[in-house]
Amino acid sequence: MTLVCQMLVQGAVGFAIGAGTNELAIRWVFNALFTKKKKLIAANTKNLIRTELMTAEKIAAKVSAPDVQAVIERNIRAKLDEYGDKARTVCTSFGKRFENRLPELVREEVMALAEVANIFDDDIRKTISRTAANQITAYLAENLPRIIEETDVWQIVYDTIMGYDEKKLEVLTREVANRELRGVTLWGGVIGAVVGLSMSVVMWLIG
Repeated sequence: MTLVCQMLVQGAVGFAIGAGTNELAIRWVFNALFTKKKKLIAANTKNLIRTELMTAEKIAAKVSAPDVQAVIERNIRAKLDEYGDKARTVCTSFGKRFENRLPELVREEVMALAEVANIFDDDIRKTISRTAANQITAYLAENLPRIIEETDVWQIVYDTIMGYDEKKLEVLTREVANRELRGVTLWGGVIGAVVGLSMSVVMWLIG
């Protein structure tokens, strides 16, 4: 076999061995990580989120922010409008349906109920919505940290990770670090190829 052929063969073999062993090592590490250390990963992730990423104080601050308060106010106003529309519809339908069967006084009272929602004009509804939103956000800002701590909301993180399939966790993590892991595999192949080529040259020189 000529030197060139020998170098090509050993270089290819070295690349395959280097890339293959690195890939196997990566798979073994991830497999061992999520099968043997799952509880530790879940506990550490829960603790990281609880103490650093999403503390009770950060959640309370976000809830009491103006944009969140605006969302709450908007939803309260929508509910007031919805209930007002339903009240008008029900009372009007009832009044018309039994218009000829009810005494005049009762009929007038029923039809008057259809206009109850109109008492709350736009300004009044706006005031009610804003006041309620202020009260809700103030309560949450003051009490949410205590509520979160007492109910241990972050246990959801632990339970979710523990209930997640190990293979899916491995695939998910590998997808996140896919580019870097491919680089590890590739460099393992390159190093193996260099070793193979070097061995060919050494063997040629001493042979």
